[in-house]
Amino acid sequence: MKTSTELRKDTLSYIKDGIAYVCKNFKNRSPGSESEKKAQEYFAKELANYADEVKSETFTLHPKGFMGFIPIVSVLMIISVVLFFVQKYVQNPVFPYISAVLTLISIAMFLFEFLFYREFIDFLFPKAESVNVYAVRKAKNEPKRRIIFGGHADAAHEWTYSLHGQIKTLLPVMGGGILSTFGLMFVFLIYIIKGTPDLNAGAWNVISWLSLVTIVFYIALMFFINWRVIVDGANDNLSACFVSIGILREMAKNDFRYDDTEVGVIITGSEEAGLRGALAFGKKHAKELNEIETIIIPLETLRETKHLAIYALDQTGTVRNDKKVGELLRRAGKNVGIDLPYADIYPGSTDAAGFTRTGIKSCGLGGVDHNPRTYYHTRHDTYINIGLDCMEKTLEICIEAANIFDKEGLG
Repeated sequence: MKTSTELRKDTLSYIKDGIAYVCKNFKNRSPGSESEKKAQEYFAKELANYADEVKSETFTLHPKGFMGFIPIVSVLMIISVVLFFVQKYVQNPVFPYISAVLTLISIAMFLFEFLFYREFIDFLFPKAESVNVYAVRKAKNEPKRRIIFGGHADAAHEWTYSLHGQIKTLLPVMGGGILSTFGLMFVFLIYIIKGTPDLNAGAWNVISWLSLVTIVFYIALMFFINWRVIVDGANDNLSACFVSIGILREMAKNDFRYDDTEVGVIITGSEEAGLRGALAFGKKHAKELNEIETIIIPLETLRETKHLAIYALDQTGTVRNDKKVGELLRRAGKNVGIDLPYADIYPGSTDAAGFTRTGIKSCGLGGVDHNPRTYYHTRHDTYINIGLDCMEKTLEICIEAANIFDKEGLG
């Protein structure tokens, strides 16, 4: 499919106005919120103008389970350190074991919730309902393959240290907390193995005082999330939602359909709650989607053209997305004049990891600086602070990827 300069300008105007409209009319779109649902209703109506079928599907989740583990870990680790330090003055044989158990629980929460995006302690938090919206523009013939683009409708709670200091504060707070926790686990285990020696003697005296210093990191981590502020999410991730809709819109305006390729758009809910929408969609639809060759290309935070990259390694490096989908994106990028690199491992994930985990071939494309700027997860992620040039280039890449995929599949 090719499009005219006039239509492309019209599409970009539609994207810009659409982002502003959602930011103004559907504020506080946290995962599972009423505002997120209303935004998804709006997206479903918009997609109905350009798609043959639009479906809205609800799923349940515990929205605050994913990031809610952070303050819990902070409290548990402060208790753990205090009990260990108190051993200097009160020789209680139980305290070291309690410290070790609390630290082990904290590590488990970090690994399962943050690193592996599993619902480990979600049951401790209130349940809510979220929505996925899926739209399809059919092929002229019986489809032989299917390509789906997407974004997520929900917005994040503000990250305190993304607002104040960015990498200068994020790195020491996150790094210090993680290293301290694993280091303390090692210390507690050695202390128990050694038979709980006197903490006032020799090296153990120094270690006990050093352990007390780690409380600073845990206090800082308690304020990592500002639960009172939900960002507008113009870049993360309305940019992706509207670029995805823009693809179907240009197809409809051109009265265009691929002969053998179905084109879809998936707007997930609750990505910021640990990819819950992508996982729910994948679990429900992977089998039927994979009856023909199907790929999903989730788009993420389309803010800076110079940072456009392919997310082959996802979910903090624990999930490897589909290599051939990544190669398709690289080829499409070169065809439209941009050499797309593969993104470095970073702390976080895209919906591509959720689709990959459920058996659907997927690879993400994003345009965000992972040396985080104040447009990422802060109150400054607004409709007046977007990168329309990045969205335009992404639109070109996605349409070219669809053109190649229609002719050749993944090869």
